[in-house]
Amino acid sequence: ETMDWNRGTASLAQTVALIMLGLAYPLAGYLIHRFGVRQTVTIGLLAMLSGLLLLVLAVTAIWQFILVWGIVMGLSFALTGPLCSQSAMISWFSIKRSTTIGIVMTGGALGGALAQPVLSGIMDQFDSWRAAWAIAAVMVVISLVAAQFVINHPQDIGQHPDNVDPSIELDDVQTRGLRPRTDWTMKQIIRTPTLYMLMLVTVGYLGTFFFLLNHGVLHLTDNGLSGLEAASIMGLAILGSGLARIPAGWLGDQFELRWTLFGSIALMALGLSGFWLGHNIILLSAMGMLFGAGYGGMLVLGPVVIGNYYGERAFPIINSVLAPVMLPFAAAAPAGAGYIFEATGSYDLAFAGAVVLLLAGLIAAFFMKPPLAPG
Repeated sequence: ETMDWNRGTASLAQTVALIMLGLAYPLAGYLIHRFGVRQTVTIGLLAMLSGLLLLVLAVTAIWQFILVWGIVMGLSFALTGPLCSQSAMISWFSIKRSTTIGIVMTGGALGGALAQPVLSGIMDQFDSWRAAWAIAAVMVVISLVAAQFVINHPQDIGQHPDNVDPSIELDDVQTRGLRPRTDWTMKQIIRTPTLYMLMLVTVGYLGTFFFLLNHGVLHLTDNGLSGLEAASIMGLAILGSGLARIPAGWLGDQFELRWTLFGSIALMALGLSGFWLGHNIILLSAMGMLFGAGYGGMLVLGPVVIGNYYGERAFPIINSVLAPVMLPFAAAAPAGAGYIFEATGSYDLAFAGAVVLLLAGLIAAFFMKPPLAPG
């Protein structure tokens, strides 16, 4: 609003960032494999700090915003994102893998829940959107310090995953049938229907979340809520995502993963429908948390499916290969929703399309059985 930018064109920055995120995933996978999680995250945080400083000090035109947010920040998202934390957790934990990933990924949700209302309040206080990016830059500096304490693998300090002897852990895992006994090759992986079911699920839940993250506040303020009320509801959605991650991880360790995936997508579909059609602030808050809870479950369970079905060694390879394929589709959601609004004056068509995507994901999750072991 301050820069008088078109919503659809401004949202291109996020679309470019998400495409860049997908294209840079192979680089992230290579760096993790070659140098480790700590070094990869450090490089990514330095790129993120550079981008934030450019936003604060240099961006005055929309093409600059698209370039900085889309290219520089998109690269930083890939090098600091879930692939790093999930790779570390898969290296460190096996028996309670879902639960531990859920615990670690709660951090992002707590930060996001605080960021929505706090940064909105800072922008109101200083009457400048740049003030929020300045605070974010300070947080990145703190993150850079914290990243230096990350240990890439338990073997680096003479330990084993779960602090359990590998032969004992392997027998336990094979008895439970939760981990593959043989390593999968990429050629074998792409022949399994499970992979394509997972791709459909991933495009659906990520595209829906990207749409709501970028346009949820605008949708709510269009319907009469204040900016702070709308930001607080989006903060509750992210809080719901955080609160659900540990329980979702625990459930993933107890039950067949496709059923926990099914339940998480169902929560997203129900919450999104209520968010779309509701007007009461209490109902909208509840629906936001419900949507967030489903999304939080998917963030935890999606990578666990890859790790459990195809193995630790295949995890970064699968993500590096599939992210450039899937993310461009999901990345189209922010810009697409923006242009739908500009064309129709409403987000109704965008919400309807998002619900259909989630329903397709529900069907895919239902049929997503563990693949048969190769050979």
